[in-house]
Amino acid sequence: MYAILKTLADKGFVSVYFRKNKRYYYAEKPQRLAQYFEKKLELFTNIIPTLESFGRKQDQQLGLRFIETKEELEAFYTSLLARYKNKKYCIIGSLHGWEDIDPSFFKRFRMERGRANIKTRLLLTADSRSDNPPDPKLLRDVRYLPAQYTFKSTIDIYPDQILIVSPHLSSLAVVVAVPAMVDIFKSIFEVMWEMIGRST
Repeated sequence: MYAILKTLADKGFVSVYFRKNKRYYYAEKPQRLAQYFEKKLELFTNIIPTLESFGRKQDQQLGLRFIETKEELEAFYTSLLARYKNKKYCIIGSLHGWEDIDPSFFKRFRMERGRANIKTRLLLTADSRSDNPPDPKLLRDVRYLPAQYTFKSTIDIYPDQILIVSPHLSSLAVVVAVPAMVDIFKSIFEVMWEMIGRST
C-alpha cells in the first residue's frame, strides 16, 4: 500500500505531510488524475500501430491481444460471464463510445452480467449520465467524471487483464494481460474513485 501511495505522491496525485512523526497522505483534486489518465491513454493508443506490426506470436509474448471485429469483441464479452461469475471489476469510460458499437448486444450483455452476479464500479463521462440505466439488477455502482473530460474510449479493468475499447484504434479493442499494467490501472481507478466520490 505504501509503495502505491509513494508512486502517487511522486506523480503529484497525493500530497504528503508529517505530523507528530506520522506521515499523512492527502488526495489532490480529481482533475489532475483525470488529465494524467487521458495522457497515458493517448500515449498507449499512439503506440498500438507499432505493437500491431509485431507478429501475433510476439503479441502474445508481450501479453497483448488485438480484437479486430465486432464479432470478436462480442465473443470476448460473452466469455466474461463465466470467467468472472460472482466476481467484480471496474470500468472507466464513455457509455456512448462503448454501447454505440452494438446497442442491442451491449444492453443484453449488461443484463446477463447482472444475472451472473458480476458487480461493477464505473467511472463514466458526464455525458453518459442522461442515458445510463439506473436498474439495481445490473449490480453497478456509478460515479461521473467532471464534465470537461469527454473521451470515447472505455477501459475495463479485470482482476487479471485490461480491455481497451476505442473507436480511434486501428483495432477495435486491445486486451492487455500484463500484471504491472493491470496493477497501475487498478491503483489509478481506486484513487479516482475516492476523489470523485468526495467531490460529488
